[in-house]
Amino acid sequence: MSELDLHGDVIVVGAGPVGATAALLLAMYGIRCTVLEHRSSPQTHPAAHVLSTRSLEIWRELGLERDVRRLSAPLHELRAIVYCTTLAGLELGRVPVLDLPPTQLDDIESISPTRAAHLPQNLLEPLLWQRLRDCDLVDFRPGCGYVAHVEDADAVTMTVDEVDTGRRRQLRSRYVIAADGASSSVRRAIGVGMEGPVLQHMVSVHFGADLERYLRHRRGPVIWTHTPKGLGTIIVHKAPDDLVFQIPYFPPVQSLDDFTDDVCRRQIVDAVGEDVDVVIKSVQSWAMTAQVADAYRAGRVFLAGDAAHRFPPTGGLGLNTGVADVHNLAWKLAWVLTGRAKAALLDTYEQERRPLGLDATADSVANFDGLLDVVAALGLSRRAVRALPALLAVLPYWVPRRAVRSVVRGVTALGYQRLRLPASPGWAGQRIRRRVAAIIAQQGPHYRSWGRDLGVRYDAGAVVADGLPATPTDPEFYTPSVRAGARLPHGWVGDGENRLSTIDLVDKDQLTLLVSTSERAAWMAAAAAGLPLVVQPVDDHAVWTATLGRTASDAVLVRPDGHIAALLQYESDTVNLRRVVAPFGLSSLAYEGRTA
Repeated sequence: MSELDLHGDVIVVGAGPVGATAALLLAMYGIRCTVLEHRSSPQTHPAAHVLSTRSLEIWRELGLERDVRRLSAPLHELRAIVYCTTLAGLELGRVPVLDLPPTQLDDIESISPTRAAHLPQNLLEPLLWQRLRDCDLVDFRPGCGYVAHVEDADAVTMTVDEVDTGRRRQLRSRYVIAADGASSSVRRAIGVGMEGPVLQHMVSVHFGADLERYLRHRRGPVIWTHTPKGLGTIIVHKAPDDLVFQIPYFPPVQSLDDFTDDVCRRQIVDAVGEDVDVVIKSVQSWAMTAQVADAYRAGRVFLAGDAAHRFPPTGGLGLNTGVADVHNLAWKLAWVLTGRAKAALLDTYEQERRPLGLDATADSVANFDGLLDVVAALGLSRRAVRALPALLAVLPYWVPRRAVRSVVRGVTALGYQRLRLPASPGWAGQRIRRRVAAIIAQQGPHYRSWGRDLGVRYDAGAVVADGLPATPTDPEFYTPSVRAGARLPHGWVGDGENRLSTIDLVDKDQLTLLVSTSERAAWMAAAAAGLPLVVQPVDDHAVWTATLGRTASDAVLVRPDGHIAALLQYESDTVNLRRVVAPFGLSSLAYEGRTA
């Protein structure tokens, strides 16, 4: 097979945030790829909108951070998550997000050179698509859908359809990244299962309305409403034009067709609590699931993002976990494709990322259960809320749908009547509101997740175990940890215009050895001759002590994705670097100091 036969070394299927980020990361490493996307244009309906600090760090590597921040909601719009009866009615409670004590805000500012953002997918995707078009190493093909593929010893041959022309083509590459979403055609083609429950079906209504007088004292990205006509969620992407209202619904006895513009408008007005002009822009449906693929890899095909895991949106883990997936995978593919490492390095992708997919699923389900705690405190039956979708999912085909629909409407309408009490002025309403406020106050881990985001640690894979005892973790607030497999902690090195984050010291093409003094760095550099490894001294004793010297180690080996590969001792490990880097499956070419 000649190089001319290849349409890039990697084909990425799907140009959502995960697929687009994968292609841009590969290009950063000098790898050519083809990106296929069955849609001809970015989606216009807002979807995922919580962009974590770690995702911003990854996009910062790609030079995207400023543009993402420019498009994102201002910080004052992200103060808290609000629970209320209606927008115009009583507030039931709130969870502070940025309305925190100054000391906590200072701690949050100190954990990264960037911070989380609130930007809906319909604004993020056009930015990423433009970067794909501008990148010389990316062949971006919107309007081109995956059909099938076959794999041989050297590469993958993929059949694709051009949506606009109807032409069918064949493309060839060494590897495939399937980032084609929750209903991944590639995942089905490779026979990888994805088991797990459907927790709830939702209708998502993209609308515009002037809600400023209601939002003025309730600044936050998410507002939960609870009225006798139902539960709802208002997501404030960019007021007044980009708002979303989420409504639970119950297939198969209900369908998206039941939610006409008039029906959706009435439900939004009910959630507001006063008559307002509502412009419906689009209505979509989606399923809230808790599922992880049985495998993240089959041969030369890798699953990433929603193709590998589907979480409830509670906690905002879906998109961000997918971005971290491809950040983990991209440098490994680059090393294998350029001959620096043997193909066995690619096995560590699933070793490292699938356990985190399982953890994120468990966290998301726990967050969903937290929402049910609030609903139960309001008087709705937790058991009924969980059981109804499951019962309808196994409804026999011969049961008359019209009769079941009437029963469902009656049961839900009767249940929702309990939501009259929290809005009542008497002692019963006050007692319920106090109870609900206490439950809402416990929802912090749902929305404040710096520890979960930045505290990710790989226990196995391309890491050398440090033998240190396990340390407790807090999903809300991040405590920097210098441990094998953990993200390298952030600290500022230098001053003024020359100031860099320790994260910026990590080389993107080699392993980076951060050493506590220049003298030791020189010895380490001599020992590292022939290895894909750059030695970087951190002579600022205060920075080393505060950021990296949290163990007895005086050298920290860091991978291109910013995760710590090993903790080293100068005296004992200087002559053993080849043993230390063994988990990376380095090829003989790497030891000769060159690449294929």
